[in-house]
Amino acid sequence: MDFSGLLIKMLIFFVLLVIGYWAARKGFLSRDFAKSASWLLVNVLLSASIVNSVLGERPELPPKELWFAFSVMMAVFVLLYGIATICAHFDEKQTAPQTILLLSAVNTLFVGIPVVQVMKGGEAVFYLGISSVPFNLFLYTYGVWQLNRGKGKSGARLADIITMPLIAALLSLVIFVFHIRMPRAVTEFFSTVSAGTVPVSMLVIGATLGPVSLKEAFLNKKLYLLSLIRLIVTPLLVYFVFRPFIHNDVLLLSVVVIAACPAGTLCTPVSIQYGYDPKYTSECIMLTTVLCMLTLPALLYVLF
Repeated sequence: MDFSGLLIKMLIFFVLLVIGYWAARKGFLSRDFAKSASWLLVNVLLSASIVNSVLGERPELPPKELWFAFSVMMAVFVLLYGIATICAHFDEKQTAPQTILLLSAVNTLFVGIPVVQVMKGGEAVFYLGISSVPFNLFLYTYGVWQLNRGKGKSGARLADIITMPLIAALLSLVIFVFHIRMPRAVTEFFSTVSAGTVPVSMLVIGATLGPVSLKEAFLNKKLYLLSLIRLIVTPLLVYFVFRPFIHNDVLLLSVVVIAACPAGTLCTPVSIQYGYDPKYTSECIMLTTVLCMLTLPALLYVLF
């Protein structure tokens, strides 16, 4: 199987990270840029990407199979957050909430979808598209609740849960279930706006890394341990837990790809929004993204 498309995509991500880092080191991008751009990324660009994921062509599957696929995606994220919560118990108190995000909020849209598109085409892309619903439901409920607990707040407020990405995820579910067809102008709008998500997110991460020593990031043993759990241990657990129940090879590959993705770029802007130091998340995102160039193709080759 040709993995060149996957490697090219991941190389593009890395180049954008380097550009953001270089611009921050030179003073072209400031911390204020990272904070403002993170708001734009979360509330506009990412929300458009979620809706856009269900607006394209989708495979014709019986309703029973569609609901089974959606239930599997929900179960996958329950497992991811369960693993992350267990691991966070062994972490330092101030970084434990971010560790939960880094081990569970995976880069499904911007790494997972290109991977399955190269390997299996439209059906797998559709499965990863609907995974944006449980992704955002868990991130903006349980994930936000953990971030608030880390700051001494009593759980998640309703205002924290009802966010634009969550609204977009619920809207995408309605569009998916009722097979709503949008006018071309609407689909073009969401497609155009969502196209800015990847470059902006990578530039934000790079900008937050401006004051960070890359030498420290790549010599941090803790980050390698997190990368091992995120990129190898978790996808292997997902594979062996779900293999007895999933008889559709495309769906099984899709859930393994989700579990094998690097830490999501959204972890940094969300950390900024809730008052956390983005250095830890940005370093981990960069390291897992770089290592994923090797681990993801190797893992898929061994398992499939």
